[in-house]
Amino acid sequence: MPILETFHAKGLTSQIAYRNADETAFWVRARRNRMLAVWVCDLTDEDSQNYLRLLLDADFARVSTSAIEGFLMLKIRNDLMGFGVFLSPEELKDVCQRFERQAWLDAQAGR
Repeated sequence: MPILETFHAKGLTSQIAYRNADETAFWVRARRNRMLAVWVCDLTDEDSQNYLRLLLDADFARVSTSAIEGFLMLKIRNDLMGFGVFLSPEELKDVCQRFERQAWLDAQAGR
């Protein structure tokens, strides 16, 4: 019986670790999207509440796929171009990565 209890305990530990990693990734994406939204609103006269609502939409933060990431970057880039701010896709990707690193650091620090 003890070996079955060991397997059960290991399985529970793995599930908890997976859930924690998934939850952390969600909050990092949400924090990154918030920082992106504030950054875009600072560069433009976009209504910050509406823009924040869009980028913090649960679908964008909850699911991390290349299609959603691509849509977010295209949306932000087009919005910036509408206000006369022209960034290359690489420049926007660098900004996004900088905010993501900051969001990970914030998550590690427990903020």
